[in-house]
Order: sequence, then structure tokens, then C-alpha cells
Amino acid sequence: MTHTEKDAVVRAALSYQSTYGGVLPNFAVEQIASHAAITPRTLRRWVADYQAQTAERDAAMSAANTPRTVDPRRQDDKDGPFQINETHLTAIRSVLNRKEAHALLWPEEDSPGRISYTTFTRAFKNLPPSIREGILHGWDAMGRHQVYLSMTAPHRNHTWHLDWTQADVWVSLPRGQVVRPWIGIVRDNATSMRLAAVAYVGRPNEDAMCDLLATAATTREYVLDGETILVGGLPVQLVLDNAREHFAEAVTRGAVMLGVVVAPTKAFYKHQNGPAESTFSGLNKQLLAGLPAYTKGGNGDDGKPLLCPDTPDKIDPDTILTIEDLQQRLDGWLVEKNTTGRVHRLGDQFPIVAWQDDPTEIRPVAVETVRAMMMRASFNRAINGEGIRFRGVDYLAPELNAYREKGFKVTVRYLARETRFIEVFDGDTWVCRAYDRRLLTETQRQAILRNRERDLDLLKRVNAAAVQDRIHRNATGDDTAAYDGDIDPDVQEAVDEAIANVTDLNARRDRGRGAETVEPSAAPRVDPTTPQRTKRSIAPSRTKSEEKRRDKKIQDAKERISKRPGSNFGGINDD
Repeated sequence: MTHTEKDAVVRAALSYQSTYGGVLPNFAVEQIASHAAITPRTLRRWVADYQAQTAERDAAMSAANTPRTVDPRRQDDKDGPFQINETHLTAIRSVLNRKEAHALLWPEEDSPGRISYTTFTRAFKNLPPSIREGILHGWDAMGRHQVYLSMTAPHRNHTWHLDWTQADVWVSLPRGQVVRPWIGIVRDNATSMRLAAVAYVGRPNEDAMCDLLATAATTREYVLDGETILVGGLPVQLVLDNAREHFAEAVTRGAVMLGVVVAPTKAFYKHQNGPAESTFSGLNKQLLAGLPAYTKGGNGDDGKPLLCPDTPDKIDPDTILTIEDLQQRLDGWLVEKNTTGRVHRLGDQFPIVAWQDDPTEIRPVAVETVRAMMMRASFNRAINGEGIRFRGVDYLAPELNAYREKGFKVTVRYLARETRFIEVFDGDTWVCRAYDRRLLTETQRQAILRNRERDLDLLKRVNAAAVQDRIHRNATGDDTAAYDGDIDPDVQEAVDEAIANVTDLNARRDRGRGAETVEPSAAPRVDPTTPQRTKRSIAPSRTKSEEKRRDKKIQDAKERISKRPGSNFGGINDD
């Protein structure tokens, strides 16, 4: 192995060590060692040697830069031009003012080693811009004047960047509330594909985290030059900052369910999650800045925002976007940037083209995994003739027919952004995946039509049998003789089979997969020629005493009625 390859292996290990707070995790050591064809022990020895050499080099440089004078504030002309040292920088940082720092270092005109304020300022300006800005304005200002190493993933779906921010725009909720939503984004590092941009109400929690990851992993279709491109799948690792919502159980559960490695960035090192930060920057400039109730439009001479009121109670909900409208705008922006936004790093290609050209196989996420990550639920949803009406969309599936017939209500689980389908549950039992009726495939349409035709055939058979029964009953004039005579065996078998299918509540509907439906066996049939008691017939007595009590009760009733004026019951009052 060459020195260059050895340095690359050591630096890869150190990058993991920096990500995990100075600790090199075992899984990273084993992974890197396996890739480099060395043992984990050898890799740890290389890392230790590199760190020891770096410490010696830093100590030598520190000794060379140590001032030779006893008083760091003093510098004689024989030492050469005046140079700023750490004592001077500490004074400037303590008061954040060069004039005050100069007075603090040399309070008297005859203070030892005193230099003029002009010389002091000139020496400070000669410092590197990153140090100068960092001393006066902190880490963020220092970072703007430094250069960074770019991290490029080797292939698509290798590294995802995830982040959240509270949007700089007001939206209205269905009940008239006005809030600033939170937006979560997921971006692929290798191809710059924006895989998800979802708006949520409230600070991200476990449900929102799982929802965002499931949305990004769910496969979607793009059409480029007449060719369908599938976008989505499972990543290898997930890069996110160390915000508290990211280190909660939420991201752990979501990442474990997807089977990906979580790689949090170092605290306050925004550049380590640069793709996500740049995505939010572009989102603000390209979309949110042009929406109603944008909060970053500047203030007027009265100190109040120019584009919208400063508090939500002063905003008319009818004049701003709803959160559903904002999500539609986000979806449109996502598609536009993926299909028309050129990326210089990719050779001025569109992200969708870079995704298409990548030969890496997409690992699809299992539908059971997506279903388990759908923590949002809507209970007691009724099923009507159009299916399940949910969020203004009608969702259909062949399996819903049985639930509609029984009048059962179901539970719906869904993804915040995904409107193509919902998952239907009966309590905790999964029933089916229902699709937007406008997006049904031909196979799904045929499955629904087959169920409808089967029900219609049942109705036709039963109706034909009923018509024949009415004709026979009318011809004989005897209700009890309605079933006298022989019945066509084929008709009888069809009626029995249809009634068995209808009355069997446990029978499963055909799911539209083209398989033969297994019909339950017909229940034992009672001989229809057996004389049946009509509704007004008196039930026979079981004992002699019961018969006597009944006869006495009837006689007492006749006597009471006979005593009524004008009664002629039983001919008692006949003249």
C-alpha cells in the first residue's frame, strides 16, 4: 500500500472520529479495514501514529511562535516589526473594540513596550481574515472566510443529508389558525436530487421524523424524454446536525427501521451538512420569498415588517396560503429543481440526469416498513360509494367493498406529503392499501369491476328465482304451496351458493390478482316443502295445563269484549 493510500485510509478513520465526538467507533474501524484489506488493529495503530506525529508538529510550531520577551505586551524594535500575539487578541476579544483593547494593554503613556494605536491597528489588520473576523464576531464570521473540503458520495443513495428549519412564511390551518410551519428536507449527496420537502405543523417529533424518512424512501416516478425514471430507495448513511430533535428516539427508530447508519455532524459545524443548508438557502430565495406573508421582507420606518403584520393575530387567514397550498408549492419546486436546475459540480447536468446515469441499483423500501412508519392516523373513517374520502381525495381498493356492506368504519394511516395512497386498518389489523381513484392502474380498475360484476350476477340470479316464485305463488293461489313441486336443480344450486356467499361474513373478497376465488361450501338446506307456520298461526301448547290457561285467557277476553256497547263478537248479541 502506498503512502497516499495509507493517508487516505487514516483520514477516513479520522473523519468518523470527528463525527462521533473524538471516539472512533468499532463498526467504522471494521468497515474501513475490510475495504483497505488490513486488520482493524493495524488501522488503529496507523491512526495512533498519525495523531502522535501531528501532536509533535503542533508543539514545535507553538514553540517557534512563542514570544521571546517576558512581557507579551512589550516588543522592542530589535525584535522586528510589531506583531499581534495571543495576549493582544485576548484583550481585543474581551472588549470587542480595538481602541479599548489598546488602552487596556498600555494604560499609561510610559507603559513598557507601548506602541501607537496606529501601529496596533495596522498589525491587527495584517492578520488572516478568518482570525480577524473570528476575534471580533465569533465562529460564524470566521467560517465565512475559510475554505472547506468537499465530501462527495461515491454513488446515489450512499449519503442523504437531512435537516429542518422553521419557514419564514405564515400559513393558515383548517380552523383559521395562523402559524409558521416547519419544513424538513432530504437531499442526496452524489446527485443533488432533492428527495423530500415536507411542511409540518409544530416542531419536529418522532412521527414527523419517520414520516420524512418514509417519504424520501418511497419510490416516485419522473419522466425524462419519454423514459420513466424511478427515484427513491434506501440510503447507506444519513447525515444530520446535532439538533435535539435529531438525537431523540425519533431518528434512531426511523434509521433502524430503514437499516441505515446515522452520521451526525459536529456541533455548530454547519458546513458538514452543507447540501442541506444550501437547499434551504435556495428554498428561501426561489420559493418562500415570493409567497404571501413572507417574514424576511424587511421593516419600514415604523419598525414593523413591510410584507406582513408582525404577529399572527393581525393576519387575515384568507389572504395567505393554507398549509396544503404550501405543500403543493414545495412539491412543484422540488420537481422543478430536480429536472431543470443545473449543478456545476455535476458538469452542468440536471440532478435527474445524474441520477439516471448512475448505475447503482436502487434498494426499494418494503411496503411493510413504510406502513409501520406511518404513525399519523385518522380513526373512524366511513366508506361510501366513492371509497374513503380523506384530505379531499377519494381512495379506492377492492377490499373496501366488504367493509362498506357491513357498515364498518376503518382507521387510515398516511404520510403527510404522500397523496397517492393511504393504508387502511381495521383496528390494528392491516386491510389494504387504497389508491387515489384518479390514479388507479388498469389492473386495479379491473379488480373493482370484477367485484361489481360478481355482485350484479348474484342479484340477477336471486331476482330470477324470486320472479319464478312470484309466478308460481300467483298461479296456485296458496302461500303454503309456493314451494310445492320440483325446483330446477341448477337454479336451486345457484341460489344456495349466492346466499352462502352473502351470509358468510368471513368470506374474503377477490383482491384483483387474477386468482380463482375459493367459495365456501353451501350450508345445509331445510326442505322447503315442510309446512311452515304462518305469522298469525297460534303456537301449539306444550302441556295440558298450558292449554287450559290459554283457553281461559281467550274466553275471558271474549266476555270482556261482549259486554261493550254495540259488540257483536262471536254472535252473542245476535237478535
